[in-house]
Amino acid sequence: MAHARTNAFDRFNDALRGLDDQLQELRERFDERRDSIQSEVRKQLSRAETQLRKSALYRRVEEVGKDLTEQADQVRTQIYDVIGVASKSEVDKINKKLHAISKKLNEIAKDQAVEL
Repeated sequence: MAHARTNAFDRFNDALRGLDDQLQELRERFDERRDSIQSEVRKQLSRAETQLRKSALYRRVEEVGKDLTEQADQVRTQIYDVIGVASKSEVDKINKKLHAISKKLNEIAKDQAVEL
């Protein structure tokens, strides 16, 4: 009787191992198929993006975007002029000039310190 139980238990374990092996094989096949599909989708998206960038509509949207950006910059500059605020480019120019003046003043101060 104990032998029959052991034998049944061994068959059950063998069946479980077989199912586990089949499950592992299915997982591997699934992973391979998923990777293959992902690769194909990436290729198709890349092709679609390339075709879209070549389209007249895409070029027109880019042009409109550039025009809107330029208009926004012009309006911003006009607003800054009206309220008396310097634009970023003006501030950058002033900073460069201040840096150059500061550098010259430091050189003059060093020269005078050496003379004393």
